[in-house]
Formats: sequence, structure tokens, C-alpha cells
Amino acid sequence: MIDAASLIAFNLALLGALASPGPAVMSMLRAALSDGRRAGFLCGLGLTIGAVSWSLLAVLGLTALFAVAPWAFVTLKLAGAAYLIWLAVSLWRNARTPANFDAPAGVNGLKLGLLTNFANPKAVVFVAAIFTTVFPAMPTGIDAVLVLANHFVLELLFYSIVTLGLTIPAIRHLYLKSKSVVDRAAAATLGVMALRIAS
Repeated sequence: MIDAASLIAFNLALLGALASPGPAVMSMLRAALSDGRRAGFLCGLGLTIGAVSWSLLAVLGLTALFAVAPWAFVTLKLAGAAYLIWLAVSLWRNARTPANFDAPAGVNGLKLGLLTNFANPKAVVFVAAIFTTVFPAMPTGIDAVLVLANHFVLELLFYSIVTLGLTIPAIRHLYLKSKSVVDRAAAATLGVMALRIAS
């Protein structure tokens, strides 16, 4: 049975990763600020599903597969980098386009979250590192289900709280005034991240 100290350490490591600037944070900013609260929640759900999927694959031994077949990791890494570059170019090109808060963006928000986290296969290495550092042995059976459920709830809560904060009218108004700057900064950041993922 997993002890409380290990679970707390796991959660602290995840929170540190969630709070760090990265593609997920950029996607959340874009969805919540430009497309509204519903899109933000759905983007958070997509990001959560993607992250927990990597955790599940880490538990099932995807890191072992990458060790045996390095080309699989390279393929996923390049595909992920290509997606992030496409997202960065789209953000840059549409930076001066006024945000349309009335557009139905729910499905796009979910897809954005899923694609963003699935585009970064390095996440499975990071998650595997957390598992191997925090837990004495890779969780299996009920323990694995508990850890994955905990991961899902923690990520979803984090993104929900971020979305609520970002959809406060004053913050939304500030974003509208500086949308082109924010979008192009996000595009540049995503481009750099894509290059780092591909390296």
C-alpha cells in the first residue's frame, strides 16, 4: 500500500511541474483568456487526460519500450515538435485578430489540451522519473489506480482554478488590450519549446 509521504511527494513534484512555464500553461492561457471559461475548462480537461495518459504509459512500461526502440521516442518527439511549431505559427499569424468570445470553442479547447500534452513525449520520461524517485517501486494494481486517480484530480483542480482566475473580467480586459503581444510572446515561447523538444 502506498504511504501518505510518497503520495504527498508525488503531488508536490507534479505541482512544481504544473506551475512551470511550458506548452500546457501557454495553451491554458490561450484557451481561458481568448475563448472563455468553458474552453478553458475543456482545455484543462484535455491537458489532464493527456498527462494522465503519459502517467499510465509510464506505469505500463513505455520508458522500457523507448529504451529498447529509441526510434519510437524520436518519432514521437519530432511529431510533437512539429505540432508545437504549427501552433506557434497559427498564434503568431492570428495575433492581431480580435478575440471572439461568442464563438463556440469548447471542442477546440478540449482538442487543444489533448494535442498539447500528447505532443510532448518527454512528459513520459519526466513522469517516470517522478515515479522512480518518489516510490520505492513502480505502483501496480490498486496502488497504480490510486496514484493515477490522484494525478487526474490534482491536474484537473489546478487547471480549473487557473481558468477561474484567468476569466475574471479585469484580467480578461487586460488581455484584450494586449492580445497581440501576449499571443506573439506565447508563439515565440512555443517555438523555442518545440526546438528544445526536437533537440
